[in-house]
Amino acid sequence: MVKKWFTEFRCGRTSTSDAERSGCPKEVITPVIVDKIHRMILDDRRVKVREVAEALGISTEQVHHISHEYLDIKKLSARWVPRLFIIDHKRNRVTTSKECLTMFNRKPNEFLHRFVTVDETWIYHNTLETKEQSKQWDYSCERAPKKANVGL
Repeated sequence: MVKKWFTEFRCGRTSTSDAERSGCPKEVITPVIVDKIHRMILDDRRVKVREVAEALGISTEQVHHISHEYLDIKKLSARWVPRLFIIDHKRNRVTTSKECLTMFNRKPNEFLHRFVTVDETWIYHNTLETKEQSKQWDYSCERAPKKANVGL
């Protein structure tokens, strides 16, 4: 490196600052670009960094930098929890339990001979998505989204 600078100064260079170069501008972080990235992420929280970079014609490193430093958002994977019960599931369990209690109160002996118990495993048919596919953009102050662990 020293040899290069020595040659430059011997040939008549007097300044140590970089000269103008052709090509892409050095600064791509403009309010317009930041706003476009923010809108794209809000429109689809699962949009990939590569897709944003290709749509705007900038590098993936710049998209990462803008999303983390300027927008304060990051891409999070869903947090695995044993089961996710939504309000409808809880309501259904309460209704079923009340019906069973009513049947038991009417004829306890007959109820016990007819009642079949199982464990609490709920089986749903759905196409599982990988943890990578479930990633989505969230603000840094938010917690990771939850995802039921149905692979058990």
